[in-house]
Amino acid sequence: MAISMPFSSVLASLSGYFTGVRRVSKTSISKILTLLLQIILTCTFLYFFNSNSLSIVCTYLILASTISSIFEFILTYILYLHDSRKYMSRSLNNGYFRRILRIAFPVAITSYIRSGLSTLKEMLVPYSLEKHTPSCETALSQYGLINGMTMPILMFPCIIITSCASLLIPEFARYNSKKDFSRMNEVISIIFKFTSIFSICIIVIFLFFADEISMIFYHNTDVAGFLLMLAPLVILIYLDKIVDAMLRGLDKQVGVMFCNIFDLIITISLIYMLVPNFGIYGYLAIIAISELFNFTVSVIQLYSATHFKFNFFTYAVIPLLVIATLRFAYVASSYS
Repeated sequence: MAISMPFSSVLASLSGYFTGVRRVSKTSISKILTLLLQIILTCTFLYFFNSNSLSIVCTYLILASTISSIFEFILTYILYLHDSRKYMSRSLNNGYFRRILRIAFPVAITSYIRSGLSTLKEMLVPYSLEKHTPSCETALSQYGLINGMTMPILMFPCIIITSCASLLIPEFARYNSKKDFSRMNEVISIIFKFTSIFSICIIVIFLFFADEISMIFYHNTDVAGFLLMLAPLVILIYLDKIVDAMLRGLDKQVGVMFCNIFDLIITISLIYMLVPNFGIYGYLAIIAISELFNFTVSVIQLYSATHFKFNFFTYAVIPLLVIATLRFAYVASSYS
């Protein structure tokens, strides 16, 4: 994995370039081809070098990922060279260098702090669960059901939201540079409405088809209950992705990172206090508190920067109450 890190770092810059100049179709092509290559390599390694050793199988998976990362870098760099020929090359002066450092340096420092706190959190959860459960294996199993099985399903539809969010960054940077706040607020309102509607539809699917989804992905219903409990958080998670992208476009990325750091500090404190006493349900409550805190602070930051007006009660709270009522009626009818 270490071999791919330099390539991944430069690739992130190249991807940022294509996003900034609003030509994301080129990076999309390279990502699709890279995923196809990774699938082919993984299937090839597992078919021709079959092994009963789990560590060797994992090595094949990592090797396929590393080769694919290098391939994506080479392909994206070729696309960049072809794209850059259309423009006159010029060296950056000291003013540009300082402006880049003004953004990159604080983001890097806060990212390192966030990464360390995130690692501490991931280590602390199973350790705290072990204090409540009879064995380490049970604690790891419960933690795996949440982070390794339930959350990936909840976040899978968010691929669409994440893709749209990345495109918002250069757009909002352009609005911010022109001080076009009226157009900015109009776009924010439209995006919030569509994201809320999309999130509500996903919540309905999770609430009414949790058992079926669990069977399709894992051939059992172990995560169905967790899906039901965490499904209402989908609207907060998805909207928060959008808000964070808007804030980055408005040059508020340091505020976003500090929000994430404070969120991790609060989460770690709650894990230490609640999980040993309440077990996995304490951890579920902490996830809800964390998402609510992160979303609230992000919306406050966005409001202070744009003074946007959005009726969250109409587009989120009321639909959630209606869905909860329908779900309760559905469960009650099934028992009658």
